[in-house]
Amino acid sequence: MSAAEDANQSPLGRLEAGVSALVRWSESKHIRAEVARRSHCDLPASELRLLEHFDLSEPMRISDIAECLQIEVSTVSLQLRQIRRDGLVAAIPDERDRRITRIAITPSGRATMARVRSARRDLLAEVLDQVPTADLDRTAEVLLLVQDHMLAGMRELLGLTTAD
Repeated sequence: MSAAEDANQSPLGRLEAGVSALVRWSESKHIRAEVARRSHCDLPASELRLLEHFDLSEPMRISDIAECLQIEVSTVSLQLRQIRRDGLVAAIPDERDRRITRIAITPSGRATMARVRSARRDLLAEVLDQVPTADLDRTAEVLLLVQDHMLAGMRELLGLTTAD
């Protein structure tokens, strides 16, 4: 069975094919440029993804970020440099151990992400204008469930609980 046939048969295959298509669209040079233009945010894709990570997670140590994203600490540090300089994230002392510093998104970072998400929604609205609202609602529910599972997995990987 070919990959295309598998994608048409298996629920996970179909989900992967759909998510892959959406990622390819959102990561395309044209769409990234249009999001940057509409949101007035011209961060490189890697830094924007990192800012988006902070918008969805609690403050984290740089080493935890690297582990979670499965990249080197030095790579995280490089990506953080510009978004820290722009005031989109800030280092904050850990409440339990003042020797530990965590990185957290700032109000300016949240406002930037809100503009980026708004620009993406506008572009999605243009592309998906013929898709029935009920189908969009079902798709959103599934993708948000996937996101919740992924965030829970990240917290488990880092040994975080809801009380942390």
